[in-house]
Amino acid sequence: MGPMKLDDPVPITGPVSMEDVTPWNSDQMFSSKSVEWATPQDLYDGLDSVFSFDMDAAATRLNAKCSLFLDRMIDALNSDWSMPEVVREKGINGDAWTAVPSYHMRSVFLNPPWGRGIGRWLEKAYKESRKGVTVCCVIPACTDTRWWKDWVWKASEVRFVTGRLHFVRDDGHTGPATKGACVVVFTGWSEGPPACSLMGS
Repeated sequence: MGPMKLDDPVPITGPVSMEDVTPWNSDQMFSSKSVEWATPQDLYDGLDSVFSFDMDAAATRLNAKCSLFLDRMIDALNSDWSMPEVVREKGINGDAWTAVPSYHMRSVFLNPPWGRGIGRWLEKAYKESRKGVTVCCVIPACTDTRWWKDWVWKASEVRFVTGRLHFVRDDGHTGPATKGACVVVFTGWSEGPPACSLMGS
């Protein structure tokens, strides 16, 4: 997941420091103190079984869900997700920069920073879908926001998660989100409005 405090601009992906954060409480979860939480593995696995993700567009070394990912050292909001020039690659000898093979990225997973800059990430996801990339996003279900109207309503599908997701911190702690979540899918063949459904947490 991604970087930055809520009041900061969000030009790149990447983590905030977690060294001084103690176990879960509502003041920390998705607050200005931290927006870096890993996607629940069972949720990701279920989505990956459908979409077969090629790349994680907002991750760290510890929480990346795909072998290829963009981290804080790469300006994800200004990179071409369909065929990025460079990404991180997870490997047994640690992470390494790598040139992406010439094949086209077909499917991208995105769990962006859940802060005020999230609208920029959804705009980016929508625009990448115009290139033929399917982008699957895990985001807060904030239907009262402008970014929901401007970008989510252009998606092909919205799956509202019943119950609360339990996210995972890099130090292994887990805890519930303080707000509802949904999965938003942008595809190259849809301009919305999205088909809406429910999915279990």
